[in-house]
Amino acid sequence: MDQQTESLSPHVDATQVKRVSRNMRTLLIWILFFCAYNIVIYYALFKKFSYYLSISNLFIIAILVVGFVISRRLSNPAVISHRTLNVWCQSLCLALGIGLGINTYFVYAFLPIENSAVGPFRLIMLSIVPVSIIYIIALSYLSQRLRYFLLIFIPSTLPFILANVFYPDRYPLFINIIINAWLLIIFIAAILSSKLYQRLSLLDNNNLRLAHQSQILSQYTDELQIKLRAQIEQSNEIRKKLQYNNELLEEKAKQRSYEIKRINERLGSQQINLSLAHETAGISSWSWDIKKREIEVSTAMLESEFDFFNNQKADIELIVHPDDLDVYKYRLRQHLRGKSERFEANYRIKRNQEWFWIQDIGKIVSRDALTNHPLKMVGIFRDIHHEKKAQEQLRLAAKVFDHVVEGIFVLDQRFCYVNVNPFFEELVGSTHQELFGRYLFDLTISHRAEIIRLHNTIQQQILLTGYYESEVQLDLVNGKKLSLLVKINAIMDDQNKIINYIGISTDLTYRKKQEQRVLYLENYDLLTALPNRFYFNLKLHHFAHSNISLKNFSIIRVNIDRFRLFNEILNNNAGDVLLKMVARRLESCCSSAQLIAYLNNDDFAIIYNMPNQTISIHQLAQTILQEFQQPFQILGQEQNVSISIGVATYLEHDRQLDNVMSHAELALADAKRLGGNTICFYNKETTALLDDSIMLKHDLQHAIKKQQLTVHYQPQVCAKTSKILGFEALVRWQHPQRGLISPELFIPLAEATSLISEIGQFVIFESCKQLQIWREQGFDNIRVSVNVVAQQIQRGQLLIDLDTAMSMYKIKGEQLELELTESSLLDRTEDVLALMDQIKQRNILISLDDFGTGYSSLAYLSQYPINTLKIDRAFISRIGTARDAAIVDAIIAMGKAMGMVLIAEGVETQEQVDYLKSQECNLLQGYYFSKPLSALESTAYLNQYSSSLSASS
Repeated sequence: MDQQTESLSPHVDATQVKRVSRNMRTLLIWILFFCAYNIVIYYALFKKFSYYLSISNLFIIAILVVGFVISRRLSNPAVISHRTLNVWCQSLCLALGIGLGINTYFVYAFLPIENSAVGPFRLIMLSIVPVSIIYIIALSYLSQRLRYFLLIFIPSTLPFILANVFYPDRYPLFINIIINAWLLIIFIAAILSSKLYQRLSLLDNNNLRLAHQSQILSQYTDELQIKLRAQIEQSNEIRKKLQYNNELLEEKAKQRSYEIKRINERLGSQQINLSLAHETAGISSWSWDIKKREIEVSTAMLESEFDFFNNQKADIELIVHPDDLDVYKYRLRQHLRGKSERFEANYRIKRNQEWFWIQDIGKIVSRDALTNHPLKMVGIFRDIHHEKKAQEQLRLAAKVFDHVVEGIFVLDQRFCYVNVNPFFEELVGSTHQELFGRYLFDLTISHRAEIIRLHNTIQQQILLTGYYESEVQLDLVNGKKLSLLVKINAIMDDQNKIINYIGISTDLTYRKKQEQRVLYLENYDLLTALPNRFYFNLKLHHFAHSNISLKNFSIIRVNIDRFRLFNEILNNNAGDVLLKMVARRLESCCSSAQLIAYLNNDDFAIIYNMPNQTISIHQLAQTILQEFQQPFQILGQEQNVSISIGVATYLEHDRQLDNVMSHAELALADAKRLGGNTICFYNKETTALLDDSIMLKHDLQHAIKKQQLTVHYQPQVCAKTSKILGFEALVRWQHPQRGLISPELFIPLAEATSLISEIGQFVIFESCKQLQIWREQGFDNIRVSVNVVAQQIQRGQLLIDLDTAMSMYKIKGEQLELELTESSLLDRTEDVLALMDQIKQRNILISLDDFGTGYSSLAYLSQYPINTLKIDRAFISRIGTARDAAIVDAIIAMGKAMGMVLIAEGVETQEQVDYLKSQECNLLQGYYFSKPLSALESTAYLNQYSSSLSASS
């Protein structure tokens, strides 16, 4: 930095020193202010006198006062030189730095000893903060002279640096790091600021030097202007000489122009003649100056169409079609090298973003005498696009004629064959040579009079209208039979005279077969070859409404018993074989029926007209049933298959066909409910029950929405202590018109639809809500059993309902018990097991309801995590007989051996209570203790036994 300062002019250096000396007085005032600030802050914080702080600050103040007075006296340039002023400023800065360093040292070393309340952060406030502000102010006023700033900065920062060595515990380590970093930043900022000022001073010095050089250049410019005026005078003399020479040239040019005009007139007439010839022939000429790479087109009319010729930079690959480019280049190259007499090629060029064919012919007319390189080439081109198009259309028409999949023939004026395509040859079985010259109808058998009349009609219509189209059936002389759609058109010449006939023959044989196939598929089943449901309904309405209507006929519905189980045991292929055999057996035993149809799956239907038959409908149904007593041989095995039959009679049971069909379905459903292998005839009482069920199902949907369902609770009593340990939740329906409806009526209807899941969800939430009410009344140990059906398990909503209800009403898992029936455990064993494990994880108990009435109860006891076993009321009601009592004893013994709780439901007599207590059955439930009670009644019932409940708890 000193070297840079020395490079400055003495004037600049003196100016900086004087400016800094003036700023020095302001700096002293600021330092004085912050010394006062330091003393004021200390007394404000601690309210006490500090000897060391006062001494150090008074020392600095003394330096400031002395420095201020001397600086003011030295501010007059006449009194002191800038060198002396520079020495004084450096001395003053050094004194300030030493004073600040002494002050900082006193604050660091003695102030914490003098006042123990001075902590690290207050020490920072009294030391580093004022000094940092003084540094920033000094940096602002002294940055022009870095040496002045460093004389203040270095002595005053030594105490901070030495404090890290002698007083390492004054500040935490991170504060020391921050202080040192902060001082380093101030130091770097001072250097950068000084560099900036030095650069500005250098720039100022350079500006002065450039101004001096500008004056020298101005003088040089004046000299150049004098020389320029001399050159202008010389140029004027030269221009006068040129003007004289131009006048001479103009005279010679006029003479030459007249001669050229005469030549151009002669060339113009020749050009007109040539253009007329080219226009007549559709030809345009071109001239190619190879050396200058310029092309000229002779016909102006075509210049816009082939403007690429005048483009010297045109890329031939963008003009000529890629498929023609290689041939074009090869032939042009051959001619340019002298290997061909002339250039000739047909190729496509791009015009208006489309490709057009041209014929191009050219020849070299000038070559270099030394190198033999071509210099000029001339030629002509012709637009042959329409010709090419016509040729392509002719080739396409020929290909279409040869490859079209329809027979095409051409006749002359006498209706004799002129030409035929290959497909027509194949269609009629004759070659082109065999057909040429023969009459149109010579191919067909024409010995019958109606055929001759048809041929004459066709010929007359063509002659009159020039057109014929119709479907015809032909018997050819070679034995082929064809179904054709024939179209024949007359072809006229310019005088509107017929010169030929063109015919098109479309083979309809395959389409006719397909139409018959589609018609068969629409009305018949492919597997059984019997009429399908669509055809059955069509014939049924036809029989009832046509003129040949059946007066008294019956509909017999036949269904294969347990057909789904048959498919599962064997396979679907065996099921298809069985359906075919059933169809054949029905056809053999019902040959007198009007119609036998296969409706779907395992369902058949028969229409039987009774007045025209010798056997009654009852005899026919019995015959069908007896025929199916014989076994079937299916896939090498003998299988016994039974059927269910439902019968309804038209006019006797109903006059509406749809209703008769429905009655037959009801009769079939009754036969299925009886176990199959039987016959049921329609009964009107069945319809009444069905209508009642439909009404109940409709009302049940509204009952859930209108909150007509309620939950009743039947107590479960301990057999030993007679205390109430829990309740079973039972849903009831309070119908607005019919009153209280038994669950035996509406639960089966709900199970047939998705309503049972909604009812189950309702019971779970109501039971949890009631448990919360009982808990608030002090009944904490009550458990409620809720029935769960298979549909709730299969829908996957059960766990969500349980979690939501338990969370909503703050219910523990031990307070709930889920009662499952054996039917809910029949399917999807792995899914049910996973679900029951998740239920057990919630501490909810699981009970198996109606034990002993299902199919595989023992398997469930060992497979599923069941806590409670409910003995069905069917066994409890028969206690007193030795056999039934033995069954109850076996169930209780087995349950206890497996560690389960036993509940006997349906207990109604004292005899049953005594017997069950003697067998140590755990819980009893039934009308002997109480009927199912409403929520209020069950709460009153609990209050009645509150003392026993408290004792049990």
